[in-house]
Amino acid sequence: MKSLLLLFVFLSALMGSEAETTRYKVMLSLFGKVGEAKITIAERGDEYRMIVEDYATGLAAEISGHERDRFVSRGRIVDGLYVSDTFELYQTNDKTTESNVYVFDHEAETVTRFQDKNETVTETTFDAMSMRLVEKQTQKIKRKTEVLDFYSPYDALSVVLNIPSLLKDRTRVEIKPVGLAKKERKMYIGRPEASALSELQETFHTPTIRRIVQLDSFELEDEDEYGVLIGYNAQGGIDEVVTKETYFLIGFGRIEKIGASRRSVAEIFDE
Repeated sequence: MKSLLLLFVFLSALMGSEAETTRYKVMLSLFGKVGEAKITIAERGDEYRMIVEDYATGLAAEISGHERDRFVSRGRIVDGLYVSDTFELYQTNDKTTESNVYVFDHEAETVTRFQDKNETVTETTFDAMSMRLVEKQTQKIKRKTEVLDFYSPYDALSVVLNIPSLLKDRTRVEIKPVGLAKKERKMYIGRPEASALSELQETFHTPTIRRIVQLDSFELEDEDEYGVLIGYNAQGGIDEVVTKETYFLIGFGRIEKIGASRRSVAEIFDE
């Protein structure tokens, strides 16, 4: 579910003393609802915060070990662009807790990743006293620090906030955001050709779609493609996201808006 969720975020810029949290349901055509996602964005002066939280439900929760994810993008707004300072990923399930924190140094044009992984493993030993095998659960902790072999001023969330600016004078742009996936990926962001809009419009269930943006992501090692279509309403908010191709061979993915609420900007920045 992470790959699908990270290919879309809430786009409209929210100003003032309130921030909006939007809730979505995540579905696969062969299974129905498999999870929910919650997206919050807030701006204060030249600072921004974006928080994405998701969790699996039903059978997907059982299969994934009750997976929950939290993604946080923090940074500044420079000349109308959302520039990342840190990007945080927190992933948990029944056996593993993992955090990846990316720190951006824009002057040196480097990004450093700090990884902390705590995993519960079952080890089997032979007990000579009882003459039988004994299972014991232990915690294995892995810590790693590395400087990425590429630099980008944007992370997997802030890059989509920048879509209006990136597509201002172009119909398609290539970019490599930080933290999109564990393997390095490249992303293409574009506006579909006018001749294809009518057919693409039929892909969406939501009748409020007024604008469509297409995102395609490729693993650099094997050109494995993930693609989504993002449907925006007249106000610039995302109402629905649909995968272009069959997702993990188990159906088409679909994300639909199910509600929204407002919170204070101060509360978001204090999290």
